[in-house]
Amino acid sequence: MLRLPVESRASRTASAWVEVDLGAIAHNVRAVRDLLPTGCRFVAVVKADGYGHGMLRVARAALRAGADELAVANVYEGAALRAAGLNAPILIAGPIAPDEAGLVVQHGLIPSVGCLEVASALARATRRRLPVQVEVDTGMTRHGVAPKDLADFVAAIEDRGRLAISGVFSHFAGVSADDLPQMRSQHAMFTAAVDAVRSLRGVRRHLCNTLGALLLPDAALDAVRVGGGMLGFDPLSGAGRASLRPALSLKARVVGLRHAAPGERVGYGGTFSCVRPTRLALLPLGYADGLLRELWRSAEVLIRGRRAPIVGAISMNQTVVDVTDLPEVVLGEEVVLLGAMGGDVLAAEERVPAGGCVYEVTSALTPRLPRVYLDAPAAAAPADRAVPRLRL
Repeated sequence: MLRLPVESRASRTASAWVEVDLGAIAHNVRAVRDLLPTGCRFVAVVKADGYGHGMLRVARAALRAGADELAVANVYEGAALRAAGLNAPILIAGPIAPDEAGLVVQHGLIPSVGCLEVASALARATRRRLPVQVEVDTGMTRHGVAPKDLADFVAAIEDRGRLAISGVFSHFAGVSADDLPQMRSQHAMFTAAVDAVRSLRGVRRHLCNTLGALLLPDAALDAVRVGGGMLGFDPLSGAGRASLRPALSLKARVVGLRHAAPGERVGYGGTFSCVRPTRLALLPLGYADGLLRELWRSAEVLIRGRRAPIVGAISMNQTVVDVTDLPEVVLGEEVVLLGAMGGDVLAAEERVPAGGCVYEVTSALTPRLPRVYLDAPAAAAPADRAVPRLRL
């Protein structure tokens, strides 16, 4: 009998998967682009595997929709995009280690520099003029040059001879409209610091993330860096200047059904006790797939367009749902953990803990979960299709 590798089946079907609507990504790119001043470039941020959506497919969709450049968190993400054949400019918008300088040069990436040790390593690693971008720390207090030190830092880079400053940028620390005064202060600080350095005149400047692009148009400058907004995460909850569409859904199929009597406990530690005759549905994904317990404890899912609660502690590979009030549920039933079904929507924002960020929810979804990519026509197909097909 012919035996197919498990990987062959995984490339065609799945009992738990992430769906990504590429049409929504294209819509979001265009929606933000329409807000930008003439000449302002759109830098698509695809770090952390595209915030869990799949870095390569998100990057391609963004570029097709009108993004000009890409940004990643580290040299390895940039190298992966180059290996896949993407030729757009790629900014490493985070710090690199000095011993990664050779990889930056090898893969044609644009590093951000915030310390002279890295600048020196980059100068040693290249034989020709290497474009770099300088990060100015205006309020994040993590990576970058203090505004008061910018002139001396730029002079030191220029002394190294082989580095060409192609951009200078900073990053807003604000997370909501309430932070607008702080964002205005950062904008003023950044502009003053850059304008004071003669050799930076005419160099590309960028400051805005998604929140800045939506909330503070005066700060758009020469480029904006958009990540979450491109994927449909709206920091202004619909009150801003662009209508954004979430691109990601998380789905699974019921792989087990059983009855439990009153008093029976569910899961590790028995944290949930049945108080009535209970019908339980089993889903084949858990915290190893990104359903972190602190985010998903007692969350609701959608089955047949109705909500049902997760009960008990989420296991590494399994999650239990109370479907007592949905007696019609059968084995193989489609379940939505994030996304829409039957007129209801489970947004990733519902899973954000106090003080947390919505990106924690989707970026935690591991590559163990296959990604199913829908183009615009496919996204309009019935949600209860028999088997998800992966578009590789």
